[in-house]
Amino acid sequence: METNKVLLTEAAAEKRANARPELTAAVENMTEYDTIYLGYPNWRNTFPMAVFTFLESYDFVGKTIIPFCTHEGSGIGNSERDIKKLCPDATVLTGLAIRGSNVSRADNEITNWIKKLNLQQK
Repeated sequence: METNKVLLTEAAAEKRANARPELTAAVENMTEYDTIYLGYPNWRNTFPMAVFTFLESYDFVGKTIIPFCTHEGSGIGNSERDIKKLCPDATVLTGLAIRGSNVSRADNEITNWIKKLNLQQK
């Protein structure tokens, strides 16, 4: 329980500061990807500030972004809206939010979501 408290405090402080944490790795060949599955935990009704850093670090023009997250009650929150704001020239598909405590039992939910996305294989 103490770990959750620390994470919540950290998330609140980063959001309040509008922080952009430095990423420890980079995607070397982002231009080769047309579709990006973007996974993250819902922190403070959006994604962690490091995801803001990631989205601001690459050109997503013409790309499709498919968000998915874990949460403990707030669903996808404002994250789809925030992705659209940061990547206005990308297509952002309807995301999936899975309660963290249900992740181990979410196989059918994930499968159904992927089918609904109706993405064509190249």
